[in-house]
Amino acid sequence: MKLTAVPRITLGLVSLAVVLLMGFDMVLKLFPSDADATRDVRTRVANSLAIQAAALLQASDWRAVDRTLAAVQARDKDIASIGLRRADGTLAAQAGDHAQRWPVGGDAQRPAPDTVSVALMAEGHRWGALEVNFKPTDLGHSTGWLFSGPARLVALFALIGGAIYYLYLRRLLQYLDPSSVVPDRVRSAFDTLSEGVLILDLNGRIMLANKAFEALRPAVDQKPLMGVRMSKLDWLVPAASAADAADTGARRVPWASVIKTGQAQRGLAFEARDQGAVKAHVVLSCGPLHDERGHVRGCLVTIGDVTELARSNQQLTQTLTELAASKQQLQLQNQELEMLASHDMLSGCLNRRALFERAGALFGRAHRDGLPLYCVMADIDHFKKVNDTHGHGVGDQAIKRFAALLRQHVRPDDVLGRYGGEEFCLFIPGASLERVLQVTEAMRASVAANNGEGMDAQVLVQLTSSFGVAALADGANSLTDLIDLADQALYVAKQAGRNRVVTYTASPMAQGRS
Repeated sequence: MKLTAVPRITLGLVSLAVVLLMGFDMVLKLFPSDADATRDVRTRVANSLAIQAAALLQASDWRAVDRTLAAVQARDKDIASIGLRRADGTLAAQAGDHAQRWPVGGDAQRPAPDTVSVALMAEGHRWGALEVNFKPTDLGHSTGWLFSGPARLVALFALIGGAIYYLYLRRLLQYLDPSSVVPDRVRSAFDTLSEGVLILDLNGRIMLANKAFEALRPAVDQKPLMGVRMSKLDWLVPAASAADAADTGARRVPWASVIKTGQAQRGLAFEARDQGAVKAHVVLSCGPLHDERGHVRGCLVTIGDVTELARSNQQLTQTLTELAASKQQLQLQNQELEMLASHDMLSGCLNRRALFERAGALFGRAHRDGLPLYCVMADIDHFKKVNDTHGHGVGDQAIKRFAALLRQHVRPDDVLGRYGGEEFCLFIPGASLERVLQVTEAMRASVAANNGEGMDAQVLVQLTSSFGVAALADGANSLTDLIDLADQALYVAKQAGRNRVVTYTASPMAQGRS
């Protein structure tokens, strides 16, 4: 379980105070040591015993010395052994197994405070020493220190001081908590806003958050917000920084930019996510908060939930896409309908109505601007014989193949249509007579050389064609006049033996070029 702010601060203060207390004790010896106290007591016991032993040594009463040592060792359970050692190192008297407990070398080799050695004087000279070997203690070890007086004092201080710190900090932070100093009417006003509102300090910590912002938070993130850095909100920060990077080119959280530069940022749109899923579509704006001197003291963050608007926009976009697709489909259908309405189903060329509409536009422009315009009438030779010999099915194939051969030589600006039956009419604008005759001659040659190729009939059908050419300059005052002139030239070609190109002349029976 994660500790809240007050217990964490309390633990930190208690730890700091304990460290300082122990440091001062190491330098200034503020608290008495159990080891020192024990050594003082043992030293006094050894000195008292040494005085008694010195008096008995003056009387040379060794029996009394042995009885005294044994009585003291038996009475004091803390004493393991006692010995009188002469200056030459020999042991004169002992109580307990002192010879084994006290090796040669004396207290210089024994750890204090387990041993005490007191010098004995006789007749102004050092006679030897009284050695007292106490039972070992654990005061010099870490486990012993845990139960020592200073340790108990530190533990008591930590316990009582921790409780006092905790109560004091709770009271203090109530006064420092922004939520407690904000008047209820102000908080109520913030909570009535439909947008999420945050107030941040200079370090990006949250000082105030309204209910609308609380509603935007993921269900798994319900920790208190007061004092939390805005950058710790994982569900918000990555998307906000990405939106800021797209808007300003610098990938950092927008409120940090506002606090640093003092320039407001508005309208950053992004998706707030909850465990990877989109929780809400939001628009974030940030503005600096200034003090009376104009210095930036914090940041006001507003987050508007535009999920419904985004959903409506998405539906509208989808509808517009569907409408665009429908429009495109409708245009294709209209084109197909226009194709069906303006083109002959058998030949694929313009039908008579469409031919006259488009040719009429060419005639009007050429007549108005004085531009050249030629009309070519084309006809399959002996077509009735094809129908009578092979049937109308082969005749239809002949018309279809004838139209395909004509289209091979037609320019994009030319207008080709089926005039009726096996007759076709071609309008060529903006060309010279030589060019028109070259085109029509190429058409005639293509038909003559085809030899029935492309037809599904089981019999070989040899086709030829005749062409009549007339120009607007030949005196046509209308489109119908121009077609009649070309038709007259076609009649001449038929009369002249067919399979030829004839141009219109003033004398209808004049021979053209073949």
